[in-house]
Amino acid sequence: MKPKVSARQLQAYLNIARKYLPEFKKFTNKKTGGLDGYAKLYEYHIPVLQEIRSLAREHTLADIESEFRQKSIEKPKN
Repeated sequence: MKPKVSARQLQAYLNIARKYLPEFKKFTNKKTGGLDGYAKLYEYHIPVLQEIRSLAREHTLADIESEFRQKSIEKPKN
């Protein structure tokens, strides 16, 4: 990510993404329900994490999570 973020920040962004975006479901540990540290992060994940990071500059992480939760409710699931 540019500019760079700390591991803790990246974990916070992944936690939001994995809860509400289907392409990040593999980041959820099936046994614990928490973040799976063994899941691989690929280039196509970066734009979404960059968007969350941009939002984090203006809002709290709780506000961002609320926004993503609302978006996931509004989207019809197939």
